[in-house]
Order: sequence, then C-alpha cells, then structure tokens
Amino acid sequence: MDESKNEIRKEDLIFGLDIGASKINLFVGVANEANVRVLECGDFALTNADEFDHVVETLKRAAQSLETTTGVDVHDVYVGIAGMHVSSVNYKGLITLPTGEVRSQDIETVKDQASTIPESAGQIIHVFPGEYTLDDQAGIRNPKGLNGRRLGVEVQVVTSRPSAIQNLDKCVRSAGLHTVEFVWEPFAAAHAVLTPDEKELGVALVDIGAGTADVAVFVGESLRYTASLDIAGNSITSDISKCLKVPISLSKAEEIKKKYGTCKISNLIEDETFPVPGVGDRGDVLCSRKLLARVITARVEEIFKLLKKDMDKHGITNVINGGIVITGGCCALDGIDEIAENVFEKPVRIGYPKGTTGIQEAFRKPSYATGIGLLHYAARQRMENRKHETGAQITVSVKKGIQWFKDLVRTYF
Repeated sequence: MDESKNEIRKEDLIFGLDIGASKINLFVGVANEANVRVLECGDFALTNADEFDHVVETLKRAAQSLETTTGVDVHDVYVGIAGMHVSSVNYKGLITLPTGEVRSQDIETVKDQASTIPESAGQIIHVFPGEYTLDDQAGIRNPKGLNGRRLGVEVQVVTSRPSAIQNLDKCVRSAGLHTVEFVWEPFAAAHAVLTPDEKELGVALVDIGAGTADVAVFVGESLRYTASLDIAGNSITSDISKCLKVPISLSKAEEIKKKYGTCKISNLIEDETFPVPGVGDRGDVLCSRKLLARVITARVEEIFKLLKKDMDKHGITNVINGGIVITGGCCALDGIDEIAENVFEKPVRIGYPKGTTGIQEAFRKPSYATGIGLLHYAARQRMENRKHETGAQITVSVKKGIQWFKDLVRTYF
C-alpha cells in the first residue's frame, strides 16, 4: 500500500458491490468534494450466479483480494440491486397546508404520504419525487416558501420483492460483510455516466448486462420511467451456441462473442472466418464471422425494439431530448450504439464512468459503471449525512446559547 493510501482514514473509505449474473465487482474508494478516487476493485467471474454458496465464496474472494492489495478492512458496502423482481410505480400525495406557506416539513409530509404504499407493492428501495402542484399551479420543482392551500406531488417508488432483498442481504452477510444500503443499479450507474445537461433535457439510461436489460429515464433529478427485460447478454450467448451449426458450450460461445463478436456487419469481409474447436477429436471448424454478426445483431435489435415499444406505450419517448446512454457489459460489442440509434431514432452514446481519479484504465469501461456509480452514490450520501450532522450541531449550539443567556438573565436580573 503506497503512502497516499496510508494517509486515508478508515472512516473515509467507501465500498460498492455489484453482484451481476456473470461477475462480482467490489470497489473501494474514497470521496472528496470534487470527485471519487477509486483505489482498487475485486473483479471475479461468476460461473453459476444461481448457486448461493458459489456466490458467497466468490464474494469472499473479492473481499480478501481487496484487503490484500489495499491493506484495508472491507465491511460496510453499498449493494447494487436489479432484475425482474424490481419495479417502479407512480403514486400521488396531496395535503392541506396548515400555515398557508410551504415549509420543509410540508414537503416531507406530502412525499411521505405519496410513498405510503400497500404491502403487496413490495419493499421500498428508493422514492423519487417528481414535480409539485400548488393549488391550480403545476410543474413546480421546489415549492418551498410559496403560498397556497393544497400541496401535491407525484413520486416514483422503486420497490423489490422482499425475498429478493433478504436473499441478497443474506449473501452479503454470509461473506462477512454488512449492507449499508441497497441501491437500484441503473440509478447507481447514472451517477457514473450521465451529465447534468443530459438529465436536464431528459435522458434514457439503458444498462445491458448479462442477465437483464434495464432502462431508466431521468428528467432533471426525478425518475420518470423504468423497465426491465430478462433478455440480455446471456440471450445473445445462447443464440450463438445454437446458431453456429457447431456444438459448443455456453462458456465457449461467450468467449467467441467477446473475441469475434460485432454489430458492424457491413465492415466484415464476406468469407472472413474464425476457428471453433470441434467436439471430441474432430479438430477446429471454421465459422463465418458474418453469420456470427447477424446472430448478435438480430438479438441486440430485438432488445432495443422491445424497450422502445414499452417506452412508446407509456408515452415516454417524447421526453428524451437528451438522447440515450448505453452502459453495461454488452457495450463491448462494436457498433451496438449504431443499432440503438437506428431503433430509438435518438442520439446515442456509450456511457463510460466519469468523475473518478486513481482508477486503472482496465476499469474505465461501461461494464464497471454500476460498481463505480455505487461509489459516487455512497460519496453523495456521506456528504448529505455530514451536512445534516453539521446542521444538527449548529441547532444544538444555538439552543445551548439561548439557554445560557436565559440562565444569565435569571442570575443577574
């Protein structure tokens, strides 16, 4: 561990854990006011994400790897959560203002009312307030200090099936770690890849990992729409395994996808081939790279079309004036952004983690956006907590000062 790391206090360390369908990323970093400094990442492949003991053992290895390379103790982690068990619903709240002026406590009260959801909706992960209404005036971003009679708000509540949260937390605890907070993964990734002007205009973040393709639409600081598909990177790998006319395992198909896969069919030479090991002692079989590209492109196009169809159905496409940002492991496929641009008919870019220092170039990739985004989220939460603590200390000091003055008056007067 170098001198700069020795200067870091234990309480300044932050940890982000991304357990995906094909890998575990455990990042350690430290936050300052300007950015997040990434110290290291425990990056391990998952061969069977559905096997509890395997996930726990892999997570233990990731934590031990970090502890060995950095000399720090890994314990309190911000944990990413995503999948088909996560959903979001709009809820509305409306209150009568007791003083006729919107106070901070009124804003909290109406948000609490809007986020009081039925037990069947699941366990709350996040509550994203949208715009407020005040009497007959709509579209208010911050109503504090305004006069009126009735304050309303519409919130987007992100929930998860309780059993999914319990199982994920059990996995973390079984590895000897402690969950500080669960963070919805597209929201975490947004902290690492989206710019303020994109969010101001309205932007869709599409995170395509191995197990799911998740989309989140942000307008300003509010979340307007979410969706999740269980068709993603593993589906592409499965297609390759079935369509190359050569019997190959899923692990070999994944290797082929990473090494020879592309979405740019027109750039390939007609007779360009690559070797695929034959079954048994049959030797290598030459397969068409153009066929491989067609298989990959067809599935990628389907993913984007399904996402766009649902976005159109909910009337959300019109608010995406800042375009589409794609992140996740599937961004390694060359030309995937061009396919997305053709389908969505919006500007598209690949989302690379930003606002970080100290990070190795190997981790400055879309596949690590969630893990690094968790550090950004943790840093923001820590700063907010410190502001609240400072505010509370000031309040206590003022109260003590007032009491001291009262005591002084009683003593001498």
